[in-house]
Amino acid sequence: MKKRMMLMLGLVAWMQLAWAQNTVESIRQRYNEMKERISSHTGDNQYDGATWGQYTHVETQQTLPGTGGHREDVYMYWNSREEDRIYERHDLAFATSRYNFSARQFYEEFLYDADGSLAFIYAFESMGDYGDGDINDYEFRFYLNKGRLLYAIVSYEEYGNPNNKHEFKGTQLKSEYAEVKAQMEQKAKEIRKLFNNTEVYTYPYDE
Repeated sequence: MKKRMMLMLGLVAWMQLAWAQNTVESIRQRYNEMKERISSHTGDNQYDGATWGQYTHVETQQTLPGTGGHREDVYMYWNSREEDRIYERHDLAFATSRYNFSARQFYEEFLYDADGSLAFIYAFESMGDYGDGDINDYEFRFYLNKGRLLYAIVSYEEYGNPNNKHEFKGTQLKSEYAEVKAQMEQKAKEIRKLFNNTEVYTYPYDE
């Protein structure tokens, strides 16, 4: 009976988190807290602070036709579910991806809600071309609530000329920016799937 009650309370708490409404301010607060927790782990102190010394790291190195050496590092950070069991299951909370194609550099971050939906996307791309007249270095920020765009910030500077900076803010994305958002949303789903697959392989849930 006690175990059933604990499970019910846990389910109610999870549903409350899942249905909580994101705002730009709440997303920024969660993001800053996440970055602070992760940055506190150095090579000498990587397991300090609850579960935040624990993550899944997937590294890929290969030679690609036409662009040469390619490396991608994906880090996936999780929260543990509060469950009445020895092996608590995990939910993906935050992920980063850093990679290159030839000389072009890419870096991305994804913040997830408790129910697995995406709350925030950050993406950096060097030497991009999204119809703004030049080859630029771009930063994209998309704030989301259950799949709905709350706000977007797109900033870019001309490649090799950091004094030539521009910025877009709002929700009415031009088609090139909307395509980036859609690509990043799909990648976030793929990373979540990768996380779930590695969890099954590396973590013994059966008691």
